[in-house]
Amino acid sequence: MKTIKGDLILTEDTIIAENLKVIGDINGPYDLKVIGNIDCRNIYCDNIDCLNIDCWNIDCRNIDCGNINCWDIDCDNIDCGNINCWNIDCRNMDCRNIDCRNMDCRNIVLCDKIKVKGKCIAKALIKDRFHVERKEQLKKETTK
Repeated sequence: MKTIKGDLILTEDTIIAENLKVIGDINGPYDLKVIGNIDCRNIYCDNIDCLNIDCWNIDCRNIDCGNINCWDIDCDNIDCGNINCWNIDCRNMDCRNIDCRNMDCRNIVLCDKIKVKGKCIAKALIKDRFHVERKEQLKKETTK
């Protein structure tokens, strides 16, 4: 396992041929390919290609990996353009396109297009989110 104390700043497309543990964040507008698992605090990059992701927040354009497990490790948000993986397990997701076999989300899945081959479990699944009609609720006045 390759361990980096502090942040990993990507200055070019990077390939790591083992598991990666970063005691900090992964930053940089480049691609990261890990032949193994990623364990870190936050990821901010263009594309991620790995086996498993274990972190707090993911903010990138594309994710291509085996599993994203964020429930047990307290991942609050996944925010990206496309997700393509076998299993997703997290609290909240906010994505344009989701393509996966199984998805288990604790609260809300917000997406424009979704394709789930197995099952999707969520309290609320909002498809075509950019065309959902806005609702306005006014506070009721109470009389004394």
